[in-house]
Order: sequence, then structure tokens, then C-alpha cells
Amino acid sequence: MERLKLSSRLRLLFLAAVVLPAGFLAFLAVRAVNREEAYIEKQLERTIDAELVHVVGLMSSELESVRDELDRSAPAGTMNDPGSAFASWKASSPLVRTPFLLSPGLEILWPRPTSSASENEIAFLRSNREFVTDQAEIPVYQNIVDVYGPEIAGLAGLETGGAEAAGREAPAAGEKDKIASGPGGSHPVQARSPAKEEARTLEAAPAEATVNKSASTAPAPPPGREKTKDPGADYAQSQMVLKEFEANENIREQVYQQARERGREPLSRSVVPGAGRASKQATPARTESIFISEPMKFSRIISGRDTGLIPRFLGEDLFLFFWKRSGSGAILGCVIDSSVLKSRLVGALPPAYSSSRILTVLDESGRPLFTPDEEGARDWRRPFVSREVSELLPRWETAAYLTDPGLIRSRADFTALVLWILVLTFLVSILTGGTLVLKTLRREMEAARNKTTFVTNVSHELKTPLTSIRMFAEMLKEGRQSEPAKREQYLGLMVSETDRLTRLINNVLDFSRMDKGKITYSVKLLDVGRLAEEVAESQRPRLEPNGFHLALRTPDERVFVRADEEALKQSLLNLLSNAENYSDAIREIEVEVAAEAGESFIRVFDRGIGVPRQQAKKIFQEFFRADDSLTARTKGTGLGLTIARRLVRDQGGDLVYAPRPGGGSLFEIWLPRVEAP
Repeated sequence: MERLKLSSRLRLLFLAAVVLPAGFLAFLAVRAVNREEAYIEKQLERTIDAELVHVVGLMSSELESVRDELDRSAPAGTMNDPGSAFASWKASSPLVRTPFLLSPGLEILWPRPTSSASENEIAFLRSNREFVTDQAEIPVYQNIVDVYGPEIAGLAGLETGGAEAAGREAPAAGEKDKIASGPGGSHPVQARSPAKEEARTLEAAPAEATVNKSASTAPAPPPGREKTKDPGADYAQSQMVLKEFEANENIREQVYQQARERGREPLSRSVVPGAGRASKQATPARTESIFISEPMKFSRIISGRDTGLIPRFLGEDLFLFFWKRSGSGAILGCVIDSSVLKSRLVGALPPAYSSSRILTVLDESGRPLFTPDEEGARDWRRPFVSREVSELLPRWETAAYLTDPGLIRSRADFTALVLWILVLTFLVSILTGGTLVLKTLRREMEAARNKTTFVTNVSHELKTPLTSIRMFAEMLKEGRQSEPAKREQYLGLMVSETDRLTRLINNVLDFSRMDKGKITYSVKLLDVGRLAEEVAESQRPRLEPNGFHLALRTPDERVFVRADEEALKQSLLNLLSNAENYSDAIREIEVEVAAEAGESFIRVFDRGIGVPRQQAKKIFQEFFRADDSLTARTKGTGLGLTIARRLVRDQGGDLVYAPRPGGGSLFEIWLPRVEAP
């Protein structure tokens, strides 16, 4: 029962100290492996997205350069001959496709609807007459953060301070002032900060960074668009607002709904952002644009401004208009040549290929401005990462695609493999170390228990012969037995019990010496038959009165070995004591000395209870007893066979056990035989 309790406690300790922590670590490892692909994908997305921020900044700068170039090259002064002036303008700038001239009252002065008008001029008049003469409205595109910044900040619980009104809508009466920095003016392109700041702040706003970057020629903000004195603070606050807008679906829905109620419609993007991601945990981004459209007339768009760019869709195609107010109040401008503009924008971009991504720009129809080699079959509407370009180029996207679609999976698999190897190594180390520690602990606890039992058993073993010696000594002292034969018998029993006591003490001393490695031997030539006879005869007076029949068989020839005499006697005495202790009804003990070529044997036979098969390998272990309780019928210390085998092996021989046919046990001492002197 005590051993069972010990085993149960060790199992609970092993479970609590090793198995449960190892299982928890395995669980965490499985979760980490399952999320590894999404993690790698997110890291790669951030890296590429930072590059797209830079690309958007480059395109913004190029659009500003286009506007500045057209502004510088546009005809100046009063044009008495607009045809010649515009011809010179077209010759000086390939960006100019179709020039136009409007009176201060927005009447078309050029092109004239004459037979000499070109196809482009006729197309301009047919498509844009009503717009430029203020008879029709067109959608004007604005950044939703500029328009609804305070509302977004309020829903997100942000404190925007002095810049809170940066996106506040002006009253209806002042609506024309509100849009002064919109498409008609020196229009914001994409970001207020330089490209370096855009990349640095990417992680703060991982989605489309559509915050305004006003041109140097932009006039002061009109009422209702109050700004702080620190542009960096404006940029940071706009980034915070944009981040909340992109991250919170509920805020987006509320703001979009508010925009629709006020007649503004969000654009739909020309791509499905995030559709090219491989991770199952990746959720494609929203398809609504951060740009909203509001119908406006030409006069409202240009109100309060001197120059600007205006995007306009004609069917499915996007055209960009440049306009400028002359000193006389007339409006001159042009339709920008789309092919030249696209070439300019493409020339400003970094290389399309890198080790991990393919970069391009998609126009309003989702077509790439340039197609990298061998990429014609790719679905360009499903990028890995994309960003909207500008209010000036609505539905345009900078997009990146993975060079190898299996790149993330292969990286995740490799990382997962390394992680699994480390985790399994760690788990094996924990389990192995825990098992070894617990085995050591169990052995130590078992050894402590065995030593306690050993001390108790030795005390009982010492008590038995001492009691017998005292009883016979008192009888002889008091003269209770007057018969010489009985007195002789008692003296013999006292000597036998003394020998038994001596053997027990020698066992304890030998075990102590062996445990410390300090036992020494005096090796000499021994006659095995004679030694066995001496030991047997010394035990006969004690065994036969207790009902034992002791037989000795020796060969006719003398058998010699080289060994320590006391060690060999002690081993044989221990075997005889073992046979005595474990004999039952049939009390027969036989000692046989035999010799073969180069070998000598001392065999001890008994007809006792034998040794169960499952315990046969344990009987030579120290302290082992089939029943070591204090109430066990068979007494002993559990050291006799251990000491006997150790003593014999130290002499160069061995002690083995075998079941005896017919019942009982056979213990055999084997020693190398030497020739007689």
C-alpha cells in the first residue's frame, strides 16, 4: 500500500511538473505554427505597403510637376489670336492635347465650332460644352478624412485639438469656399508629408494614406478649414483619424451613410484589395474608396482659386483638365494628353521587379499602365497590396503582386519546420529530464524507505539470536539442565546462534564497505570441497534441530580455486541462510561441489517456496525482499544474496539462480578452477 501511494504521488508530481507544462507549450507551438503564415504575410504586406506609400508620393510629386509645367508654359496676357497662342503652347508641351479658352462669364472662346476645328476640339465641345459653361454638374472627388475628420474623430473618441476643424463642413451658404482646396484649385494630391515621413508613419496607418499635401501656390484655407500652425501635427492627426476610419467598420458605415444623406457617394475601387493574399486568416480589405464624390458646377470648382487640375470621367475613361485664370479674368486651360501623362507617371516609378514583389499602377479600368514581362496572364484586379493614388486620379491604384505566389507558404513552412524542431527538441528535453529527475527521486525515496526497513529488519534479526543465546545462558547458569548431553547441545546452539549473529553483522559491515568501495580481500589457494564441508558442518547443529536435512556432496578429486576464504565462506553461509528462511514443509538442503574443465561450482539446492518468475531478476538487488513488512513470515535484511553475488564476482566468478525441477531453488557459485599445487 505504501509503495502504491508513493507511485501515485510521483505520477501526480510528474503530471503537474512535466506533462502539463509540456502540453501547454505544445499547444502554444501549434497555435504559433498555425498563425505563422498570417504573420509572415502581414510582415511582407507592411514592407511592400511602405514602398507603395513612397510610390504614391512620387506620383503626387509628378502630378505637381505636371501642373507647374503647364502653368509656366501657358500663354500669358490678352490673346488676340488664341489659335496661334495655343499652337505654340502645344508645341512647347506634349502634355497639351486640346486647349480651351473661356471668357470671364464662362463663354467658350476657343475652340470655335468651325469647319477648321480638329477632331479633338470637336470632341471637347461635344463632351464638355455644358460643363465649362456652367450648365451641368460633374462629380468632384474629395478625401473623406478631409470632409468628415471631426465626425470620425468624435466616433473614435480621439482628441484632435486645434486641427479638429480641418475637415469640418462649412455652412451651406459658404459651400463654395469649402471646396476651394478641392479639384479646382491647387489640389492636394495624396499626402501632406514627404515620402520619408509617409514610410515612417506607415505602421501607424497601414491602410490608404490619403491625407492632403497642398501645393506651394495654394492660397490660405478658407473659413471652416482652420488648421494648426504645425503641418506635422496636422499630418499626425489626419493619420490617426484615417487609421480609425480604416480599422473600424462601424465608423466607416456611419460616415458613409452620413455622406450619402448629404448627397455624396463613395467611389468603388477598381481592385479587390488583399484578394491576392494566401493566408486563410487574411480578410480582404473593403472595396469602398476613401474618396467621395459630390456634384458641382464649374464655377464652384474654380471659385477662389487661380489654377488647378480637374479630373472628369467621360464614359469609362478618365480625363484630367488643367485650368488657369488669366489677368483679364478669362479662363484658359487644356485637356491633358493621357498617354503622355501616363508615360510621365511611369517614368517616376521605381523598378517593377524585386525579389518578392511586382509593382505597377492600375488606371481607372483596372488595367496596368505597364505590364512586366511574362505577366500578361495575371489577374491585375487581385493585388497582394494596393493603395489609392489621389483625388486627381480617382480609381487609380498603385498595386503590388507577389513574384512567387508560393513565397509566403514556403517561408511559413520553413519557419514552421524550424519551430517544430525546436519545440519537439524542447519537449523531448523536458520529458526526458523530467523522467530522469523523477526516476532519480523515486530511487532516492525507495532507497530511503529500504534503508529504514533494513534498519528495522536488522534489529529483528539481531534480536532473535541474542534472545536464544540469553535463554540458553540463563538455563546453564541456573543449573536447570543437569544432563551433560543437553548441556552440550545448548552450548552448541549458543555457538551456532553466535555464528548466525556474526554472519549478520558481517553482512552489514560488508555492505557498508562495498557501498564505500573500501572492501579488501586476501586471495589464496583454497580447496573448495573442504571449505564447503566446514561451512556445512558449522550450520548442521542449528539446522537439524529445526527439522532440516542437510546433505553434502563433494567430488573424489580435490578442486582448487584462488579466492578470499572469508568472502567465499560468507557467500555460502548467506545461501544456506536463504535456503533455511524460505523452506516450507519439505526442509531439505543440499550442498554440492562439482568441477568441469577449468571451472568449479558450489551449488545449494532447497525445496522451499522458490522465486516467482517476475521477481527472479530482482532477488540480487539490495534490500529486495518479496515481503519486507514487519509481519512477514520470512525474516531477513534483503542483503544476503546481494552481498553473496558481489563477493563472488569480486573473486572473478559469479552467482546465478535457477528454479529447481520439482520445486525449490538452485543457487550456483561459479569460480575459475586452478590446478592443484
